[in-house]
Amino acid sequence: MQKRWIMIIAGIMIAVVLSGCGGSSYDNGYDDGYSDGFYDGARVPVDGMTTLFLRDINGFSAGGVHYTCTDPTGALSADAVTAPNGEFSFYPGEQCTFDLLGFGGTPDDPLFVEDDIGQGKNNIAYVCHGGDAGLTGYNVDLGRDGFFSYLPDDICTFSF
Repeated sequence: MQKRWIMIIAGIMIAVVLSGCGGSSYDNGYDDGYSDGFYDGARVPVDGMTTLFLRDINGFSAGGVHYTCTDPTGALSADAVTAPNGEFSFYPGEQCTFDLLGFGGTPDDPLFVEDDIGQGKNNIAYVCHGGDAGLTGYNVDLGRDGFFSYLPDDICTFSF
């Protein structure tokens, strides 16, 4: 009888001690570090960063667009692609260059720089390799803010 109680107590102690092993619900082996440039959801906010979105005329995201950002000293601070929802992030004062390979250019395939609630962002300086340059703004014909003009397969740099 005494041996049985010792075995029961030992079993309970082992169960209690081992119940803390095996990780937590947050340890699923999935590293969402964004190192590959693809994002399963919204990025983790970083202090001081601004996040905007690249969207088309229908409000659909321009995901998978390669972009690089450089800080005011010219140092590379980002080399990624826009998230599936068109999201990209930068620090104020940076310049970000977007490779619009596969986009038809305006007016066939207009793009817009917008915030998280779909409001176009105006007065962002940009210059494209194809010769278009200016400030993002309201397009009267399309009735949308955040518009910029570019040529097919263009590369455009924005000064944020």
